[in-house]
Amino acid sequence: MHLLNSLRSRREVGVLGALVVICIFFTLATNTFLTVPNILNILRQVSITGLIVMFMTMLIIGNDIDLSVGSNFAAVGMIVALLYQDGVSIWLASLIGLLVGGLLGFVNGLITVKAALPPFIVTLGTQMIYRGLALIISGGAPASVRLPAAFYNVTGSRTFWNLPVPALWFIGITLLAAFLLHKTSYGFKVYATGGNEEAARLSGINTGRIRIINFVLVGMSAALAGIIQMAYLRGVTPTAGQGMELMAIASTVIGGTSMFGGVGTIAGSFIGSLFMGVVRNGLVLMGTNAYLIDLIIGAVLISAVWFSTFSTRERR
Repeated sequence: MHLLNSLRSRREVGVLGALVVICIFFTLATNTFLTVPNILNILRQVSITGLIVMFMTMLIIGNDIDLSVGSNFAAVGMIVALLYQDGVSIWLASLIGLLVGGLLGFVNGLITVKAALPPFIVTLGTQMIYRGLALIISGGAPASVRLPAAFYNVTGSRTFWNLPVPALWFIGITLLAAFLLHKTSYGFKVYATGGNEEAARLSGINTGRIRIINFVLVGMSAALAGIIQMAYLRGVTPTAGQGMELMAIASTVIGGTSMFGGVGTIAGSFIGSLFMGVVRNGLVLMGTNAYLIDLIIGAVLISAVWFSTFSTRERR
């Protein structure tokens, strides 16, 4: 009985229940939803944003937010593609891309923490700056690449049972983020910082460092997502990733992470990512108008934030 009550109190269980219900609905409403090709397609679609969601979860738990991940995603993808076109090894270009992504995240964190500015305002500004960077270095034109088979096989191809390689990256990053957040002292410090930053600081936690590291991790995850997407599509456009930050935040909040900080789990965000992917995929299969899909996704996000806010207040 105690175990049952404990499960009911966990937000992930409610999200998982909603995911099951929505899957049953789309299975009955369409003929193609519950098929292996479509399930694999959903996995590939959620994997790219999902890479960002995992570390966005840690950032929001720490009571911060990053609206620049979509621009980071495009800028890094473009940098890697252009470096490769100029003769740089794709492996070295990708390493440089990851470092650039981390640097962009570091800039977000440094300005937010040292200047004591709201992360919403800071990252809204850098969102435009990083997008401008992508447009400037590309001249506004897309870049296509012909990647070596060895690189493509570990980033954009499919593996056993036709499983997309990006899905394996998604699962791997999910496990890494879960370990960091739930099994290390760093994760404890993230929760403490988001729950009560002043109390955490007085207890000896360098909250500024924790927040900056969270921004760096999100920046690198956005860079990794950009590289994998570039490999899968064999090209990149400077306008890629628009709206990605909203999908990442929506997946995180739907998974039970509180916008007030201090509350959330990687498992919940993983389920939230699948939920968002299933909703979008199912609506497309039903022939829903593209503009209406965005309207529905927006309504889902608002509802999730409202529920998260209400639930957090009730618990407090």
